[in-house]
Amino acid sequence: MEPEVWWQRLRRDREARGWSQLTAAKQLIAHSEHYSGFDEESVLRTIKRWEAGQLKNLPSPENQSAIARMFGTVRSAYFPVESPATLVRLSEDETLDLVGRLRSSSVDDTALDLARLTVDRLCTDYASRPAPAVLQEAQRWLRDISALARTPMSLRQQREVYDLGAWLSLLVACLNYDVGDVRSADAARQAAIMLGTESGQSEVLAWGAEIKAWMALTQGNYYGVLGACKEGLAATRTHSVSVQLHAQAAKAWARLGNRTRVEVALDQGRDLLDSLPYPDNPRNHFQVDPAKFDFYAMDCYRNVGENQLALAMAETVERSSRTPAGVVVAPMRLAEAELTRATAFARAGELDQAMSKAGEALERGRRSLPSLLLVGHEVADELTQLHPRSQQAAEFAEHIKTLESVH
Repeated sequence: MEPEVWWQRLRRDREARGWSQLTAAKQLIAHSEHYSGFDEESVLRTIKRWEAGQLKNLPSPENQSAIARMFGTVRSAYFPVESPATLVRLSEDETLDLVGRLRSSSVDDTALDLARLTVDRLCTDYASRPAPAVLQEAQRWLRDISALARTPMSLRQQREVYDLGAWLSLLVACLNYDVGDVRSADAARQAAIMLGTESGQSEVLAWGAEIKAWMALTQGNYYGVLGACKEGLAATRTHSVSVQLHAQAAKAWARLGNRTRVEVALDQGRDLLDSLPYPDNPRNHFQVDPAKFDFYAMDCYRNVGENQLALAMAETVERSSRTPAGVVVAPMRLAEAELTRATAFARAGELDQAMSKAGEALERGRRSLPSLLLVGHEVADELTQLHPRSQQAAEFAEHIKTLESVH
């Protein structure tokens, strides 16, 4: 799948909403301060030139934001910034040296800096490496870093150690839940909250609540999701985790059938995300990637029955889940995008395409079983209800049940 140019997405998003180019021009006037007061015909000509790819330069930053707003997303998702520098990875010798330093009778700032690089790398690996492998490595580093609490150090260094331990505990919580160990996941989450309290990290406390919300969502406890999101937003409303809390609330409202509250929650998350600087490492699981906002909206649109919008977002998510060279960097997002497209195809009566996409989703190597089962069951229910005589649909539903029994 080729990388998508912004103006190609503009045309696709417009068509998904059933807008004419004139309607899009009116929407742009309504959303843009720059075009406020312009006559519709002149803006219509601009829209036509954009969609034809006739303008070599990007729109101004203000107009980029207006275009994103009119299609319910954020500027950094619609107009991605240049990818950050390659993630620093320690060599085997550097890793062994770092372990030795962390296990010594004293610790220095250089060792803590290297440890933070390692934690960032593990949080980045979460999205693509097999969960058991990352879990094993994260637990090993957590043991070494936790042991530092008994080592003489300054108050600042102690807070740094607590902070590193908190992020690793959050990561371990996510990984344990991915592999089906709910009890260990919640224990790690509680440990992160304790360490976050010690280090004064409100962001950690909010992530602890976000994981609680995610667990509730995948268990079908939608009101529990809303309670956990309120808990997290009480800890902070300014860090990027707040965006994800609003998104989890939107997903819960979508499954409760409240379209109005879905839009409110998505709007709150989008406005906050647009106000934040671009993350240093958008692939770190605990730094909210702006491209992920389309993933949130896709899930909500699928659940409220907005087929064309869900399909448009799914295509965007599929593209952003791969590098320009075609390497999959977000397999879990990609799988849910494929399941979303399967649902939309099934609703349109295109069963063969639906089953093809559903099959692709289940072949992804890196998976979060709770999330996959949540969406998988929803898709299976739609397939069997819409196509009750289909053997393919019945086999897909049975396969999801098999995954659940293994989980």
